[in-house]
Amino acid sequence: MKGTGSKGASRCLALEGEVGASVSCSIYGNRPSPCRSFEASFESGIENPGCAEARVAKGLLPLTPADWE
Repeated sequence: MKGTGSKGASRCLALEGEVGASVSCSIYGNRPSPCRSFEASFESGIENPGCAEARVAKGLLPLTPADWE
Protein backbone atom coordinates (compact mmCIF):
# COMPACT_ATOMS: atom_id res chain seq x y z
CA MET A 1 0.00 0.00 0.00
CA LYS A 2 2.50 2.57 -1.18
CA GLY A 3 1.53 5.91 0.30
CA THR A 4 -0.50 4.62 3.21
CA GLY A 5 1.26 5.75 6.35
CA SER A 6 3.79 7.68 4.28
CA LYS A 7 4.78 11.17 5.26
CA GLY A 8 1.92 13.46 4.28
CA ALA A 9 -0.52 10.66 3.37
CA SER A 10 -3.86 11.31 5.04
CA ARG A 11 -5.66 8.08 4.15
CA CYS A 12 -5.36 4.75 2.43
CA LEU A 13 -4.78 5.11 -1.30
CA ALA A 14 -7.35 2.37 -2.00
CA LEU A 15 -10.12 4.27 -0.20
CA GLU A 16 -12.57 5.82 -2.65
CA GLY A 17 -15.23 8.40 -1.87
CA GLU A 18 -15.60 11.09 0.75
CA VAL A 19 -14.69 10.27 4.35
CA GLY A 20 -17.72 10.95 6.54
CA ALA A 21 -20.14 10.54 3.66
CA SER A 22 -19.66 7.35 1.67
CA VAL A 23 -16.45 5.40 1.13
CA SER A 24 -15.45 2.02 -0.22
CA CYS A 25 -12.28 0.01 -0.68
CA SER A 26 -11.22 -0.32 -4.31
CA ILE A 27 -9.19 -3.47 -3.55
CA TYR A 28 -11.42 -5.10 -0.91
CA GLY A 29 -11.07 -8.63 -2.29
CA ASN A 30 -7.29 -8.27 -2.47
CA ARG A 31 -6.70 -6.09 0.60
CA PRO A 32 -3.51 -6.71 2.60
CA SER A 33 -3.41 -8.59 5.90
CA PRO A 34 -3.35 -5.45 8.13
CA CYS A 35 -6.70 -4.43 6.63
CA ARG A 36 -8.10 -7.94 7.01
CA SER A 37 -7.16 -8.09 10.68
CA PHE A 38 -8.53 -4.61 11.59
CA GLU A 39 -12.29 -4.93 12.01
CA ALA A 40 -14.60 -1.97 12.27
CA SER A 41 -16.25 -1.63 15.68
CA PHE A 42 -19.26 -3.92 16.02
CA GLU A 43 -18.76 -5.43 12.54
CA SER A 44 -18.83 -8.81 14.25
CA GLY A 45 -20.59 -7.58 17.41
CA ILE A 46 -17.42 -6.52 19.26
CA GLU A 47 -16.16 -2.99 19.83
CA ASN A 48 -12.70 -2.19 18.43
CA PRO A 49 -11.20 0.69 20.44
CA GLY A 50 -8.67 1.30 17.65
CA CYS A 51 -11.52 1.87 15.21
CA ALA A 52 -13.14 4.45 17.48
CA GLU A 53 -9.80 6.18 17.98
CA ALA A 54 -9.12 6.34 14.24
CA ARG A 55 -12.60 7.69 13.51
CA VAL A 56 -12.36 10.40 16.18
CA ALA A 57 -8.94 11.43 14.82
CA LYS A 58 -10.64 12.06 11.46
CA GLY A 59 -13.51 14.01 13.04
CA LEU A 60 -16.05 11.16 12.82
CA LEU A 61 -18.22 9.69 15.55
CA PRO A 62 -17.36 6.19 16.77
CA LEU A 63 -19.47 3.38 15.29
CA THR A 64 -22.28 1.85 17.36
CA PRO A 65 -24.09 -1.48 17.08
CA ALA A 66 -26.94 0.39 15.35
CA ASP A 67 -24.60 1.18 12.44
CA TRP A 68 -24.66 -2.54 11.52
CA GLU A 69 -28.43 -3.04 11.69
